[in-house]
Amino acid sequence: MNETTTKVAVALLAIASVVAWLLAYPLLAERLATILGVGWLIPRYSFKLFYMVPVVTDKGTMIQLAGALVAASLPVYIYARHMARLIDILDEELAELLSTYAGLAASSGSTADALLRAARMLKPPLALYVERMARIYRATGDLDEAFEEAFRRAPRRIRLLARSIVTASKSGGMIHEVLTAAATYSRESRRLMKMTQSRLSEYSFVVSLASLTYAVAAGIVQALVEKTVMSSIPGFGGAVDTAILAGLYFYSLIVIVLASAIVIARVVHDYVLLASKYIILLIVASMAAYLLSPAMVG
Repeated sequence: MNETTTKVAVALLAIASVVAWLLAYPLLAERLATILGVGWLIPRYSFKLFYMVPVVTDKGTMIQLAGALVAASLPVYIYARHMARLIDILDEELAELLSTYAGLAASSGSTADALLRAARMLKPPLALYVERMARIYRATGDLDEAFEEAFRRAPRRIRLLARSIVTASKSGGMIHEVLTAAATYSRESRRLMKMTQSRLSEYSFVVSLASLTYAVAAGIVQALVEKTVMSSIPGFGGAVDTAILAGLYFYSLIVIVLASAIVIARVVHDYVLLASKYIILLIVASMAAYLLSPAMVG
């Protein structure tokens, strides 16, 4: 299965997950409402227009919509986690290839033989890239074309570093120096990336905490406004529609969660698809905080 087919399959699976959740949640909510005695879990599909924008006004529908985002993100996260691990494995194997290829090239009869020997020493998936490159080169005699064809679907970082093999093969007697420099750069840049991710992971906690803090504050403010509206303050009861206020808080919470997840994935991991992981975690935690925090007022 090629990369395009895989992405299409992930998209279809995400759509199927959303449909399954939207159909299953009302039944699940009724059972939970009966067991827990909490009627607001059941979706009422209540909406009100606010400046021509439909605003959801019941908690059950909010949970159903938030759950749909989680359901859509789950297949994407499984795919993103697989790709992140694949890139990590490729990075490790490429560092080994760059360290050993000079010796293989010196003891082999041709570049194609050196590449085939290297492929037998490596693990998939890099072994498959290198073997394909060797066979194309043996058939065409064009090393650049063989590299481009074999590595065209490889991640950008892997493709850039692997090109040093082509450069080294054309450098005459400098093959050892070129590959040593490339291997050193690969190891050091990888170590620096790990250190950077470790340090930046602290910021992901801060961003996540900010989302949760907003969720708690929104829930408490909503509860306080409802209590004030229900009180006997003259003229205040009709000034605020608490149902619309709750829906607007819900929308803003979702926007904050999505933005936070994208920022964390881009800055910490440099891989936007991993935002799906933080969307799942932050939506579950933030919705729980938003829906349960009014109990603090009570």
